[in-house]
Amino acid sequence: MVEPVIRTGFNYARSDLRHPDSDVATLKRDSIVWWYGNFRTPKGGSAIPRAALTFRTLYNDIPGPFASAVVPLSSLPHYQVGTIWREGHCVSDTLQTVREFQVDFAPGGWSLTSRAELVAKGQAHTFPEAEYALHWHNRDQCKLLVFPLPNEKQLIIPCIEFFLRAYFRNIQASRLLTTKTWSGVMENFFSTQAKSETNWRVEPTAKMRKYDSTLLSHILYDPYTEKVAKRFNAQFISKPPETRIFPEVEPWFRGPATVRCKGRWVNNGNTFLCLSLIGCSVPKGPIIEWITPEFDSTDGIDGAGRFILPQSVRTAEEEELLHEESFLEPDGHAETTIVRVPPFESIGTPRTIISTKKTIKGNKSKVGLQPPKAETFADAEGSGTGKNVGKLEHVAEAPLESHGFLRDIWKAFKSLQPANSERISEVNWYTPNLGFQRNDNIQLIQIPPIEDPSVDHEVRIWPHTNRDTSKQRGIMAVRIKIDNYNYFCLEIQRDTIDKDRTTVAKYAGALITEQITYEALNELLERICTTLPYALGRFKRMRSTLPKNTIVFKHTHTTGDVIYRQRLINIFKEMKINLE
Repeated sequence: MVEPVIRTGFNYARSDLRHPDSDVATLKRDSIVWWYGNFRTPKGGSAIPRAALTFRTLYNDIPGPFASAVVPLSSLPHYQVGTIWREGHCVSDTLQTVREFQVDFAPGGWSLTSRAELVAKGQAHTFPEAEYALHWHNRDQCKLLVFPLPNEKQLIIPCIEFFLRAYFRNIQASRLLTTKTWSGVMENFFSTQAKSETNWRVEPTAKMRKYDSTLLSHILYDPYTEKVAKRFNAQFISKPPETRIFPEVEPWFRGPATVRCKGRWVNNGNTFLCLSLIGCSVPKGPIIEWITPEFDSTDGIDGAGRFILPQSVRTAEEEELLHEESFLEPDGHAETTIVRVPPFESIGTPRTIISTKKTIKGNKSKVGLQPPKAETFADAEGSGTGKNVGKLEHVAEAPLESHGFLRDIWKAFKSLQPANSERISEVNWYTPNLGFQRNDNIQLIQIPPIEDPSVDHEVRIWPHTNRDTSKQRGIMAVRIKIDNYNYFCLEIQRDTIDKDRTTVAKYAGALITEQITYEALNELLERICTTLPYALGRFKRMRSTLPKNTIVFKHTHTTGDVIYRQRLINIFKEMKINLE
C-alpha cells in the first residue's frame, strides 16, 4: 500500500517559476514530482535541451496515477523530487528521510545500472517496484549510481539527480556541457586554456561563476575530471533533434566523499534510495587562483574603446512570478535574472580559492542603451532582438545557518521600518551572489579558510565556528536605506554555547556610512572576509581596511520589546539621524 505524503514548507526563499507551454501547467490536481525520465536534445532550431519528468497525482495526499511533462533542462532542479505542483505552480514540499553517507568516488567504489538491468540480473529486490513504483515499472532505463555501504547495504542515486546537484551550481554551465562540442565547452568555460606550471590558475569566461571554481579548475588541470566530463559530453553530441538520452553520470573526482541525501529506505532497510541529493564534499587539492578581468581606461582615449552594452543583472524576489519559455531563446542583449534552485551544501572543509584581478589597459568606451524590461524568460545563449525575452540564470546557493544573535539583529533592523516608513525605504540582507533580499531566510557571506601552516593556530581556526573545521563562519551584511542614503551593517557569526562552553566570544558590529558603489561593496566585503581572521574578528583592529568614518559598536540591550532595536536607534542618533 502506498503511504500518504507529509507536506512541509520550504527551507529557502524561492521564486514562482512557471512554464506555461509545458504540461506542468495542465496539472489540475496536486501532483508530486516522482522521478526524472530522460534528457532530450534540442528541438529543431532551438538551443534549449529539455528533460522529461514524472508526476503522480495526489488523492488525499496518497500518490496515484502517473503523469508526464517536459521542461527546459536548466529548470529541472526547480522540480525537486518530492515537491508538489498544481497548474504550473509549486505549492509544497514533502517530508523525506535525511541521511549522510561516506562513499568512495574512485573507480571500483561505485557502479552504474538501471532498474531494467537489475531485473535482468535477478537483482530486482535491491530497488523493488512494489516499494517505489516507476512509470515504466521494471522496464525503466534511467541510469542509477550504486555505492556499497557497510553491512551489505547500498546507496542508490539516480544519475540525473547527481548531475543536477553535484556538478555545477550554475545550471547554465550544465546546459553548455550538454549542447556544445568539447572544444565549444572549453571555449565557453575558460577565456584561456593555458595552464600554469606552478599553481591552479583559472581564467573563466564571463558566463562562469566563482562558486563553480572547484569543478572548473579540475576540468582544466585534473586529467581524470576532464575524461569524466568528456565522456558525459560525448553522450549528447551529434544526436538528432528530440533524441531521448538516459545519461550515465560518473563522480567527477576520485577518493573518499561524503554525500547528504533525502529519500527513503527500501529493500527491508538494505537500500537507501536518494531522491534528492542535498550536499556533497569537494576534493582536496591545490589552492585555486580565480582570475577575472578588470578594465582600466584611465589613460585611454575617450570613445575609442570597445562599444559596451550594459549588462543588467538582478536576483528574482521571493514569490516573484516568472514565466520561462521552453523553446524560445532570449534576446542577445537581455536582462539577466538569477533564480535560486533548492540549496546545495558543500560538506566538510571547503577548497581554498583566491580571487585576483587581471588589469587590462584600454581606451574609454562608448556605452549603449540598457536592455529593455523582459516580459518572459528563457535560458540559452541569446540571439536577435525585439522579443522581450530575458535570460534566466538558475543557481543553487549553499545554505548557511544564522544563529539566534544574527536573527535578533536582523529583526531589530526590520523593526525600524514600520515606525519610520517615510524615511526608511529599504531593509535588506546582502550577499554578492544573491544581491539584496528582503525575506527572513538570511544567508551569510563565508569567511575563507586559511590553510597556510605557518599562520598562527588561533588565526587559522578562527574562520570556523566552535573550532570545528567542518563549520565555516560567516558574516551577515545588512543594508538600511534612510533618506535615500545607504548604510551597511556587518555582523559576525558567533560560536554556539554547548555543554563544554558556557560563554563565547562576542563581536562588535561595523556600520559603514560611506556611500559606495555595489562593485566597491563587493571588493570591500572580500577584503574584510580575508582580513577578519588575522584580527580575530575585531573590527577595531582593522581600521585601515574599513572605509573612513565606519562606526564600530558593541551590542547592548536596554529597553523595548525588540532586542537591540534601541541600540540601533542610539547609534543613528549619534549620527544626528533621529528614528522612532
